[in-house]
Amino acid sequence: MLVKQLAFDAAVKLLKAGIGLAGSRADLVSATLAERLTPNIAADTKFGRLWFFCPGSTPLWRAQTLLSKEPETIEWIDRFDVDTVFWDIGANVGLYSLYAALRPNMTVLAFEPAAPNFYVLNKNIELNRMEGKVRAFSLAFSDTTRLDSLFLTSSECGTALHRLGQAKDWQGRDFVPSLKQGTIGFSVDDFVERFQPPFPNYLKIDVDGLEDKIVQGAVKTLSDPRIRSVLVELDADQAQLCEGVIGTLKAAGLALVAKRRAALFDKTEYASIYNHIFARS
Repeated sequence: MLVKQLAFDAAVKLLKAGIGLAGSRADLVSATLAERLTPNIAADTKFGRLWFFCPGSTPLWRAQTLLSKEPETIEWIDRFDVDTVFWDIGANVGLYSLYAALRPNMTVLAFEPAAPNFYVLNKNIELNRMEGKVRAFSLAFSDTTRLDSLFLTSSECGTALHRLGQAKDWQGRDFVPSLKQGTIGFSVDDFVERFQPPFPNYLKIDVDGLEDKIVQGAVKTLSDPRIRSVLVELDADQAQLCEGVIGTLKAAGLALVAKRRAALFDKTEYASIYNHIFARS
């Protein structure tokens, strides 16, 4: 599969180069052919089959590891009550948004500011005919509402570790961004007050370094008893950040009930990153 994907990636690059054509017509033809050649990967789950648009090796890997990369996230979603609302903050290409949407009467709001990922996220919604269950929004969350920049580690589809406001990774180290993309950032509390969206019963926060700011900007929302459970990905090596997030959630009435990650991250640079699951006391 990897060899086929590498060959596909090379073919797409040639098509995008517009061999033998010129100008805007070349761009249109190569982009159209590239999309038609892009493989759609099926993933079978206990709730039904999902399809994923995979324009590159990273989205393909994400689709192939839907059930194994974060089994704790899958198990958490499996426990959702029916007829509830799930917010996926940092949705990437939408794996967990779509998986949750397979549940009966589930409403999903997926938030992903990175333009390449947002494109694939919407293609996945289209592929699965889930427009009535999943709505995607290209915006970021932080502790305040403002126009800002999103620093992308890569402009390839499906990539992560991007950062709002500054070019620093999840460990605070500087990186050279592939793209500085304009975006709008909201605090969760301001977003809820301004737009009155479907209120979340379940909330996932996976944003690679800004979890503390998002939680700080969501104190009112998190304190609402309609929030039943929250999953936050945190780097356990950053003790001060973890303590702050856990303390804020505890003050909002949400107790830490699990801290887990998959064994496949053992002995990698991500070994200290765990999904922290909180539940209403």
